[in-house]
Amino acid sequence: MNISQRIKEKIDIVDLISSYIKLTKSGKNYIGLCPFHSDHNPSFTVSPEKQLFYCFGCKEGGDAIKFLMKIEHLSYQEALIQLGKRIGIEIDDLAGGTDEGFKELFKINDLATKYFHYILMETPYGKTPKDYLARRGITKETIETFKLGYAPPSWNTLQKFLEKKGMTLDIQEKLGLIINDSETGKVYDRFRNRIIFPIFDISGHTIGFGGRVLDDSVPKYLNTPETPLFHKGQILYGLYQTRDEIMKKDQAIIVEGYMDCISLYQAGIKNVVASMGTSFTKEQGLALKRIAKDLIIAFDADTAGDIAVIRGANILREVGCSVRIARWDTFKDPDEVIRNQGPIVFLDVINNAKPFLDYILDLFIKRYDISTLEGRVQFFQEFFPLLRSEPHISIQRVYLDKVSALSKIPPEVLYREFDQFYVSRKREFEVTSVSALSWMQKGDRNALRERLERQLLAFALNNIKALNIIRETFQPEIFTIKEYRDIYERLSSWDFEEGNFEVEDEKLTSIIAQIAISETVEYSENSLYEVIDRLNVLELQKKKDALTEELKQAEGKGDLERVKVIAGEIQQLTKEILSTGERRITVNG
Repeated sequence: MNISQRIKEKIDIVDLISSYIKLTKSGKNYIGLCPFHSDHNPSFTVSPEKQLFYCFGCKEGGDAIKFLMKIEHLSYQEALIQLGKRIGIEIDDLAGGTDEGFKELFKINDLATKYFHYILMETPYGKTPKDYLARRGITKETIETFKLGYAPPSWNTLQKFLEKKGMTLDIQEKLGLIINDSETGKVYDRFRNRIIFPIFDISGHTIGFGGRVLDDSVPKYLNTPETPLFHKGQILYGLYQTRDEIMKKDQAIIVEGYMDCISLYQAGIKNVVASMGTSFTKEQGLALKRIAKDLIIAFDADTAGDIAVIRGANILREVGCSVRIARWDTFKDPDEVIRNQGPIVFLDVINNAKPFLDYILDLFIKRYDISTLEGRVQFFQEFFPLLRSEPHISIQRVYLDKVSALSKIPPEVLYREFDQFYVSRKREFEVTSVSALSWMQKGDRNALRERLERQLLAFALNNIKALNIIRETFQPEIFTIKEYRDIYERLSSWDFEEGNFEVEDEKLTSIIAQIAISETVEYSENSLYEVIDRLNVLELQKKKDALTEELKQAEGKGDLERVKVIAGEIQQLTKEILSTGERRITVNG
């Protein structure tokens, strides 16, 4: 049994959810006002029997892990950690018993954090770096909040300290704390003569470090390499300290560097995280999307910053985030703006941050002379691909009209230019009257099929014997709804000796919860085969519909031989429908 199953077996979902909202008993279940949307009549249902929740209003649903992820804006692993603490399962259990020994790795990194911090605050080595931080305006309180430290210039002080604590060289190297030079055979500390910025996970454990030089040495910044704990593309610096403020404001300001993040935080702007100078990733975007709607990129005001803004904003937009861009003219980065102009000026910049496409339009209009043919071509090549990523055609047209007004190019010319770059999406939204009429004619039948597929999936989810019968009867393609088919395919390949069936996909989890709560099927072979027979009838009827259309075409062409063959096939299908279960169901055809 894996860790998530152990947790779900011990957690009482009613107790968990009751700590967030008021629940009232209603039959076998509990109901309450949904915490995930504006709910005036109780539409939120909790099933203690199935340990699931589902809202019939906003369609959110799932198990205890999903609820905590949604209500607290946590990742899957973070929710496991919080639930584990609730029932007394410690962090080493959450490592799944793997060889990585996560608890020991966290312990060593946390110890290194305390060591670096002690060197900075309590030893003569710390005088120079403390003076440097003071010149940058960083207070003692902020140093404590972020647990800043200092790595002395000697080659192996950390290594020796950890060895005295029983930490082997192998494990120190595994965590990126030391470097083992295979050519020279020398072993030495990775971080030397640098201010240390510990990087924490959401539960406050140190997962890695960043180090900054005190002079003009290179590299200016040095980070922990990839380790079992540290994956740079998945981490946002400062999130441990700032997450609550981000959630409170429903807004996150994204900066590049450690000092940018720390300076803003110290100035009272605490809804901030840093990408640590790396290219922004989808993992980082999803982490922010879970906790804030309004994301503002405030990267360095230079050409490299502009490039990073475009890349970062595109990634955030890909994962469904709303993105604005903050820019300033006088200083290079947020740290300099704060130190020279103060938080009020910076907040004014944030409040006037522009939507991504407005920022891009301004940037490219300044960069290219669109009064010339060459400038127009360059502008189109840069701007059109970004505009094309906007999913709404009406918004695309708004920006093309803005370009028209700025460039004096007639709108219809711009529309043609844009459509020459990409095939128009208009066809995707057109529905002919013929196809609409066809859909209406088959609407009742399609609705019936959806209900039958739900019932079939409910049988499969609730009873292994039923699942085996369904496996022997149907291929996954019997489910015409993609999400039902995805759930069935995962269920069919699940090893039940490993524990109860579960999925991590949020959408599928909600659908499973909805079906489990709303479809109260009592298993018997007769009731299961009734659903199977009805689905078989619909499949046969679908074939009959296709043959009927083919028959009309053959009659129109005067192909009497083909008409005779098709008519025979239709007659045979009609017999099969009657023998399969027309007594149980009437299908209009």
